[in-house]
Amino acid sequence: MTLRRLIHAWNEFFFKPQSPLPVCLFRIFYGLIVLADLILLKPEWLMWYGPHAVTSLATTHKYYHGMVMSLFEVMPQTDRAMNVFFWVFLVCTVCLIVGFMSRFNSVAVYLCLSSIQMRNGFILNSGDTLMLVCGFFLIFAPAGAMLSVDHWLRARSGKTDATPPMCSPWAQRMLQIQTGVVYFATFYWKSMGLLWINGTAVYYALNLQDFKHFPVPPLHSMFIIRSLTWGTLVIEFALGVLIWFKDVRYPVLLAGVLLHLGIEYAMNIPLFEWMIMATYINFVDPEDLSKWWKWFQGIPTKLRGKIANLMEPGQESVTVAGVARIGKEHVREMDATSFDPCQERTPRLNPAD
Repeated sequence: MTLRRLIHAWNEFFFKPQSPLPVCLFRIFYGLIVLADLILLKPEWLMWYGPHAVTSLATTHKYYHGMVMSLFEVMPQTDRAMNVFFWVFLVCTVCLIVGFMSRFNSVAVYLCLSSIQMRNGFILNSGDTLMLVCGFFLIFAPAGAMLSVDHWLRARSGKTDATPPMCSPWAQRMLQIQTGVVYFATFYWKSMGLLWINGTAVYYALNLQDFKHFPVPPLHSMFIIRSLTWGTLVIEFALGVLIWFKDVRYPVLLAGVLLHLGIEYAMNIPLFEWMIMATYINFVDPEDLSKWWKWFQGIPTKLRGKIANLMEPGQESVTVAGVARIGKEHVREMDATSFDPCQERTPRLNPAD
């Protein structure tokens, strides 16, 4: 491959305009996950982030060296200020979900997420880190171009038409690369571990008492344990490498969904599984999303058509007429054979007898 072709492929991948439908759909799911995170934090909000929290602001300063991007550094350290911050954060998240002032609210949600993670980093998991990184790239994406109040307002004012806009997908590509790096790095570091190589890692993971979620049947078969362990490695490798090949992309994504749903059932890692599955939307081709949406929209129409055919006026009269027609044909057949229904019961007497 020549340098010119490499540059052309680079520009095609990052900057060739396409429909922003996948990243707009990701915006909705991302906002819902952030909203769920806030709902989970609300009962203990002041305990984690208040002026008298478990981790003081002074301890945070010792933990994070240098400058931190946190609104808590400039906010009054009072319960009222912390509660106001929570509700502002929640309102901005809801606005991001519906796509109202999408660019502004994507920045606001990112700053608020960064603030709470810099305020208390001792209660985070990898899902929180992924949420923050995805929020950063979402700032630069055309997240409000479709499926949003912003698009509806522009269409209503005549600033845009009903045809889907075409936008540069570079921010969506960065979200895709982030997902691929997460899986490939996970596969790499797991492949360096003895328990993953000998096939017993899943057994120990499912028996960690602090992470138990829903009951899992005890695993006593080494065949099942090794299949689950090595199968996890295969799926994570596929999600880091094979996901870039369109011919196998959707089966790989389906395998990833099944893997994370299984982890969500067995292990309590709040919101990580849902966050990583939400990033899969960025890998779906916009044309395929449109086809699936049209197929989904056609289901109610087909159902209504079938119900209308069953409940169509005059259907009963047609049925009755059909029964009557069958009855008349049956009577004509009986007349043709000169069948007398009383003949079997009262036979005629012969006068000669």
